[in-house]
Amino acid sequence: MKKHVAFLAFSLLASNAFANNIDWSLASGYPFFVVPSISTTSDDVRYYANYKLGLDDGVSVGAEWLQGQHAMGVFVGAVGARRVNDNCLISSICISLFDDETTNGVGLSYEYKFSNTAANGWALRFEGGYGKESRNDEKRFDGNIQVVYHY
Repeated sequence: MKKHVAFLAFSLLASNAFANNIDWSLASGYPFFVVPSISTTSDDVRYYANYKLGLDDGVSVGAEWLQGQHAMGVFVGAVGARRVNDNCLISSICISLFDDETTNGVGLSYEYKFSNTAANGWALRFEGGYGKESRNDEKRFDGNIQVVYHY
């Protein structure tokens, strides 16, 4: 299912390339170590799709409203990834750093761009949201942090 959503999102953005410029970015962070993204901007709104690869993998699509050095948005897809040990009495105490349980859901994003003079450059991005983890359909809040370079 993830591959179909990724193909659809990237196809829609690529078809929009004839009307608008297509931009690329590459990010690294936790729990997703490599996050390539493709985006297009129209009227100070950036529409994007990305593939997140790290402790687990996932796809997300979203829109961000650009205001100078700041971008705030909403997205659907991979929010975070973490392990919850099923043998624990209190699951919030038993979080481990490595496993393959992605939280897929709806989230909010915030990005701070370190340079407001050019479209290219470095940024710091935070994403948080609510959804179901991929293995047991347990509902939870999750998030991630990324250092991004926009090409």
